[in-house]
Order: sequence, then structure tokens, then C-alpha cells
Amino acid sequence: MGQRHHRVLFRNVRGKVPNYHETFVDDGDIDMAEIVRILRDEDYRGVIIPDHTPEMSCDAPWHAGKAFALGYMRALVQNATALGPSRTAQATNIRI
Repeated sequence: MGQRHHRVLFRNVRGKVPNYHETFVDDGDIDMAEIVRILRDEDYRGVIIPDHTPEMSCDAPWHAGKAFALGYMRALVQNATALGPSRTAQATNIRI
């Protein structure tokens, strides 16, 4: 059976619906490194897209926020092997 998902929208938040706000990818309630570990363990080959990135305080606020997210995501993906096993794989001792 082939891969069913072609893209992952990569974003982070603080709080829960209906009381939440979007954060930078490294600053929310979700462990984004864990998300990358799971994608790696599942041999995900689709694209990862930064989504709903906050603006930064500068001359190009939207672009700078997007660039920050892309750099953070790239670092996680490039170092996926060094991140170690996902917590899900550790807890179940099997590959999901």
C-alpha cells in the first residue's frame, strides 16, 4: 500500500481549541522534534510545509517568520538520525 499523505503542514500552538494561539515552531506545546522522529521512522517522503508562522518585528515580518520556520525545520530534518528514536517507538518497542 503506498504512502497516503503527500504533505505535512508544520505548525505549533499553545493551548487548545477554542483557546489557543499559534507560536513559532520551536515555542509551542508540541514537540516538533518528535514529529520529525515519527515522520523519519515512518519513512515519510512527502513535503513538509511551514504553516501559519507568526510574523517577526522587522522590515519583512512575514518573510522573516517563514525563514525562521524553514531553517528550524531544515535543521531537524538534516539531523533526524541524531534525534534518536521517537518516544512512541521507545514506549511500544516496535516500529509503528
